[in-house]
Amino acid sequence: MRHGSLMAGTAKSEALPAAPAPSPGSRKARLRAALAVTVAVLVLEVVGGLVSRSLALVADANHMLADVAALTLAYAATMLAGRAPTVRHTFGLARAEVLAAFVNAQLLLLVCGWLLYETVRRFRNPQQIRLSVMIPVAVLGLAANLVSLKILAPERRGSLNARAAYLEVLIDAAASLAVVIAGIAIAQTGWTWLDLAVSGLIAVFVLPRAVALLRQSAHILLEGAPREIDVDSLRCRILALPGVEEAHDLHFWTLSSGSHSASIHIRASVESPRGQVLRDVQNLLREEAGVSHATVQVESGPEPACRVTPDHA
Repeated sequence: MRHGSLMAGTAKSEALPAAPAPSPGSRKARLRAALAVTVAVLVLEVVGGLVSRSLALVADANHMLADVAALTLAYAATMLAGRAPTVRHTFGLARAEVLAAFVNAQLLLLVCGWLLYETVRRFRNPQQIRLSVMIPVAVLGLAANLVSLKILAPERRGSLNARAAYLEVLIDAAASLAVVIAGIAIAQTGWTWLDLAVSGLIAVFVLPRAVALLRQSAHILLEGAPREIDVDSLRCRILALPGVEEAHDLHFWTLSSGSHSASIHIRASVESPRGQVLRDVQNLLREEAGVSHATVQVESGPEPACRVTPDHA
């Protein structure tokens, strides 16, 4: 980008403190514990589903497999996010957690598609279900999911990736409960189609949540402005600051969960103290937008024009 004005100077803010969040060590330990529980129950549900011929149980096992993938990616992303910045990755690998959430959402969509396909196929070719295997295994799966939820609950607000893993397990807990209820109902009524109905409902329940997670993580990866920041309103607030004549090249993005960054060019009036203008803009970005890192360029002279993308903010 080239500017036609005389640059009076450039100033860069220091990193501002981010909101308190659970420690990476705690997050890793909890993810590791939840992963161990989920893997053990996955093996049990796969065997139980095949032996009992219950599609609902197999569906729950497949969703449990997505849980394992989600927790594994979440754990790996947390490990990567803790690495220090390098000359090759100057922000570090903090965004690895967002990439993991993006992949998890796609896995969920694939599982939903398979469940819907298999539900339709089995409606045409129903199979007998061994309830003596289906119900106990489903109960164990539900218990394991509840244990994992308790382990992950403290982390769900501090990280998009941890929230994705928590959502996976929460949905699976609901699915396991549905399988238990379906098994009991089949034992009482003999309606084996309930097993297929539950598997289809699990897929329908998961689908919109997977799409929402995919959209949210893709928005971050595509450098979209954080949804909680009203860019137009914030621009007006900046222009109202003393000494600010013009604000342009305003950009917001999310590095990782809860960590927002911004860059902006400010044209200050000649008589205004540049240092004070800089501090006022930094404080506003921190207090009104939760920006933990901001790069503010203070200019003087005619308004510069962007030579690269003249229609951007």
